[in-house]
This record gives sequence, C-alpha cells and structure tokens, in this order.
Amino acid sequence: MTATTLPNIEDLRREALLAGALDPASLRFRIVEYDKSSGELLGVPGADMGFCEAVEATVELIESRSGSYFCLQPVGFLQ
Repeated sequence: MTATTLPNIEDLRREALLAGALDPASLRFRIVEYDKSSGELLGVPGADMGFCEAVEATVELIESRSGSYFCLQPVGFLQ
C-alpha cells in the first residue's frame, strides 16, 4: 500500500468480537461507494468479497477516489 496503510485485520476482528458482533471473517461483503459532498450512492465497486479482500480493496479505493467514502456491507455468510 502507498499513502494509506492497511489496517491490522486481526485487530479489526478482535474489536468486532469484543463489541459482540459476528466474526467478520465469517461474512461476505460488498463495497458501497458514496459521494462525500452529496451522500449520493455512486455504485458498488466490489461485491461478494471476503473480509480481508474487502478491506484491502477499500484501502486502494480510498487512495484513488478522494471525493468518495466507502462502506463495507455484509451480504452473506461463508459456509
């Protein structure tokens, strides 16, 4: 990664579990992009990704699209 460093995936998992959430590693996610100024939905630049893959892809998107913000939305469970 360049300017933005990749967050520690294990720390994110641990924080979620301590907060009473499901283990994010057991979920599938999509990345949703919104315009920072208007809040308008711009699209879904990534879908059906594992947690680690979704976090890595989001870091890259944050670096390249400064006018947007991104949310990870769970879309399913790993089986």
